Amino acid sequence: MARMHTRKRGRSGSKNVFSESDHAWVTATPEEVTQTVLSLRREGLSKSVVGMRLRDQYGLPGTKVMLGKKLGTVLNQNKLGDDIPEDLKGLISKYKSISRHIGLNRADTAASRNRNLIMAKIQRLVKYYKRNNYLSAEWSLSKVL
Repeated sequence: MARMHTRKRGRSGSKNVFSESDHAWVTATPEEVTQTVLSLRREGLSKSVVGMRLRDQYGLPGTKVMLGKKLGTVLNQNKLGDDIPEDLKGLISKYKSISRHIGLNRADTAASRNRNLIMAKIQRLVKYYKRNNYLSAEWSLSKVL
């Protein structure tokens, strides 16, 4: 798929297809995996960092393979999910930092254009998340910015 705001091509790659037999070397039980995920999340780590820790430190291929559920589903069932999705949080923090920069450097028109492109991405994501009930219909971007 092409990139959003450029004429460059996107990145493509294959995904590994996991099965139970491929990971016979894993000795952790599903209960241990769930407890590990919940303890890492309670430490304040984001979903992506929890997944990387499971892979790098614990040697687990992923929650989808071990539990049959995605990491976000496990966290939402235990009421440890995010109120705002992680990708949207990242875009909002990037928007805030560029806005701070533009406040100090008024002549930086490239940064101003980047800020507008980031806002377009944010609005597109908010529309998608509201449509698919990840965000409530009353959620407003003005509260966050």
